[in-house]
Amino acid sequence: MPRPKPQSTLRAPLNAILGTEAGVRLLRVLVRAESPIAAGELARRAELGRTSIYPTLEVLERAGIVAFVGAGTQRHATFRRDHPLAKPVADLFRAESRRLETLVAALRAICKDLGVRATSIWLEDLTAHDEDLTDAVACYVVADPKMLPAIVDALTATLEQIERKFDVRIDVHGLTRSELQAWSRAEAARLDDAILLYGIPPVVEIASRERPTTSFSGRHADHDARARRLAVAMAMKLKRDPALARRLRNQLVHRLPDASPQEQRELEEWVRILGGMTSARLQRFLMENGERATRLRQTLPALDVLTSAERTAVLGSVTDEEARAAVAGGRRRR
Repeated sequence: MPRPKPQSTLRAPLNAILGTEAGVRLLRVLVRAESPIAAGELARRAELGRTSIYPTLEVLERAGIVAFVGAGTQRHATFRRDHPLAKPVADLFRAESRRLETLVAALRAICKDLGVRATSIWLEDLTAHDEDLTDAVACYVVADPKMLPAIVDALTATLEQIERKFDVRIDVHGLTRSELQAWSRAEAARLDDAILLYGIPPVVEIASRERPTTSFSGRHADHDARARRLAVAMAMKLKRDPALARRLRNQLVHRLPDASPQEQRELEEWVRILGGMTSARLQRFLMENGERATRLRQTLPALDVLTSAERTAVLGSVTDEEARAAVAGGRRRR
């Protein structure tokens, strides 16, 4: 095969800017960041090895789309928003995000309108596990065995139009609660990229298999304690990345039109909180023991701040320190 003919960086700058998957991953993080990022944190957010990102960053720096501030160990990378191609590149990543957000919103609306309710419905992004990198997405439904076939049929029947619009294939799989709880640790790890569409997070059911049955009052107290530990972990993530609060608020605003009246009231209250509190105040509020904080922790609509693995670890914790430790490492998923 003949070697490719070199092309001018003036005529074809996107060859360098979007030339590798690592470059695209790093740009995706930098475009969304509100301040320069250290190499370790950049690698963590992009889910890349720390040492592997330096050659790619050098390419992006030579292309002029990435710049560095500081020196030595304080050297941080930033997206050059004054670059001639900065706006179209940023618009491309925004369009990428909107596609997924719009798809999820449409699916949540369908799940809400189902005549027969499920315990939990979620998406699993198969591209995170499928070496063929297909566009197939698995949709899992957990429900009472008697209702499960009707729910799966109703959901499947509504998806054809969604699949055409978003150019994606969605395969619906039904599970009973006992079948989900029987998943092995390896199978449960497939929930790392799960996107909740309806009901309770599936990791709650996975975690509950190891907890003994208690009285109603005991279950209620246990639920409050788990909700607080989830909030503690969320506060830890917000402390590390304060910009999460604004992104979460935008996500909730997008969900409002498709929410039920009760859910709308809860989401609107969260929207006001996320928009009106400083980062430090929000972190304190999440862990407060007052009536309002305790009530709102029961919904925690921003649970996607935590990965599924982090949620599982937090749900298995018994102290605030263990909950913080569950998210302190920031280890990259494989």
